[in-house]
Amino acid sequence: MISYVILGISFLYTVIRILGYFLRGRRPVKREEIDERLLAALNGGDRTRG
Repeated sequence: MISYVILGISFLYTVIRILGYFLRGRRPVKREEIDERLLAALNGGDRTRG
């Protein structure tokens, strides 16, 4: 019985995450943006989004 509850919670969590992903319309990260984030992390500072 407990395994069914855990399975149900896992299923709902997955469905919520997938719906959130599609509703936000997340776009893939561009190579330049990855490079900027890596450089900012290596320099020890956060890059402000603007």
